[in-house]
Amino acid sequence: METGTLDLRLNPAARVNLRRIGRELNPVIVIDDVFVDSDAEALADHAAAADWAPPETTYYPGVNAALPPAYLQTLAPVLRPTFARGFGLPVDARLNAYGFFALATWGLERFGPLQRIPHYDQPNPKSLAMVHYLCKGQGGGTAFFRHHATGYESIDAVRREGYMLTVADEIERDNQLLINFAGPDTPNYEMVDRVEMRFNRIVLYQSNILHCALFDGAVLSDDPRTGRLTANTFYAFG
Repeated sequence: METGTLDLRLNPAARVNLRRIGRELNPVIVIDDVFVDSDAEALADHAAAADWAPPETTYYPGVNAALPPAYLQTLAPVLRPTFARGFGLPVDARLNAYGFFALATWGLERFGPLQRIPHYDQPNPKSLAMVHYLCKGQGGGTAFFRHHATGYESIDAVRREGYMLTVADEIERDNQLLINFAGPDTPNYEMVDRVEMRFNRIVLYQSNILHCALFDGAVLSDDPRTGRLTANTFYAFG
């Protein structure tokens, strides 16, 4: 399928739900049935026909492919008011966005210690992450966490150094306990909430909150039609 030929229509019956999670009451927004059904299916078909490759600049445990331009062109403008209401970000601020299709393919044996615990993307609360589930018949989803030793559920520039030093000590002490994917039983963390995987569902959250993809119950395949297919997008406000 040629890039740029995809027409995506937003679903007027999409459902938006704002959660306040954990002790810090960090906002998480879940939007169900984002695109009309036929267009969501067409987006998944577009991914199946895309050129996939391992990422060069991220630690994503699988392969990525380019999103069609219509994806961000359609979503970004209509999400601005949601960013303002849910995250307190200025609706008229300069917005930078980039994203990619993502297909998780790694087995647990390829994960290092830092990949077996929850993480944050960057310590900037004005940066947002968005995951759009484009697969069916999958378990897992996205989960959010509290770090026991510090009590942190989000990491900003002030917290970052102390948190990372504590995590390094914990990994050295407990490395032999990190025998599973990150999830509800990860040592030194408590899962405070989770969003279940559902086709054509979006989950939006600040990039500095502790989170992970839930891979237990997921089909880790290199086939976009049967694997854990998502569209991952990051938004930064100037």
